[in-house]
Amino acid sequence: MSVVDHNAIELSPRISEADVADYIALLKPRVMSLVIFTALVGLVLAPGHFHPVLAFTSLLCIAVGAGASGALKRCRAPPIGRSRAGASRRRKH
Repeated sequence: MSVVDHNAIELSPRISEADVADYIALLKPRVMSLVIFTALVGLVLAPGHFHPVLAFTSLLCIAVGAGASGALKRCRAPPIGRSRAGASRRRKH
């Protein structure tokens, strides 16, 4: 006799209800575009010559890092109402 009810465990994989637009919004595309633009300007203004494949790979890695940091920030940030409650009380003197 088992303590665990095996009939209650759902073994089928769950399909996410999120679509591509949700994932793109999670990555903060406006912030990513600023990071990528800054890196591109840095590559163009840097002295010397960069191999095009190396430059593209570095921009791609910077974009992946910026997207990952934006996604992590959104996952760890508290809800908006809770995080700004103290600031709104301070402003209402």
